Amino acid sequence: MTTESMSQMTPAAEGPKPKDFFSRLAGVYFSPQETFREIGLSPKVLVPIIALLVLSALVGLYISRNLDMETIVAGQLEQAVAQGRMTQEQADQQAAFLSRFADYQFIVGAPLASIVMVLLIAAAFKLISALIGADNKFKTVFAVTLYAMIAVSIVQSGLMVLVLYIKGPAEVSASNINSLVASNLGAVISGFLGDDALPKFFMKLAGYIDIFAIWIIALLAIGYAAVSRKLKTSRAAFWLISVYVV
Repeated sequence: MTTESMSQMTPAAEGPKPKDFFSRLAGVYFSPQETFREIGLSPKVLVPIIALLVLSALVGLYISRNLDMETIVAGQLEQAVAQGRMTQEQADQQAAFLSRFADYQFIVGAPLASIVMVLLIAAAFKLISALIGADNKFKTVFAVTLYAMIAVSIVQSGLMVLVLYIKGPAEVSASNINSLVASNLGAVISGFLGDDALPKFFMKLAGYIDIFAIWIIALLAIGYAAVSRKLKTSRAAFWLISVYVV
């Protein structure tokens, strides 16, 4: 039997089988670089898209069922009027509309907004990649962004639900709904010194120094570098931080 005939009989070596969704998600927590490289070889996005939509919808459903959304929306509009961002007439018009669809904002609006956010982040970095000469494909960048956002959202949402359960709906208002989980510097300062301890401009800036934002940037930098040619993690992190600061 010739060598040529033996090679024809021998099946071609197949690459490693892509990991399933849950294996990849676990890998994002414990071995992100290797996991993102594996995702880059087979960037399947349908299952993570569904997972992100379901996660956002479940959290939105929990919030809408446990909080008085009409009161919270009214409080946010009052703050906007006090800050001069809208007139009282505009606030009254929006209150009438938002009070009818407050629940749908969380159950339907939040999932759609999460997907749009992932698409915008992936598109922005694809554009940056073209400008700095990094070689990657949009689908791989999109897949990395999906898994990074899901991994962080699971922890962030779990903590928020836990805090809501411990505090109770009565202690949630328009002023503190965005800082239930004290993950940013502004919330920490407010907790120790009070809301008016420092100038509002400084407190607003401090609110952007958030542990979850830092975690997402770190995961995205590792992931984008893992699925791109001519791109180091430090360089990816530099551009992500620059965009976030702007």
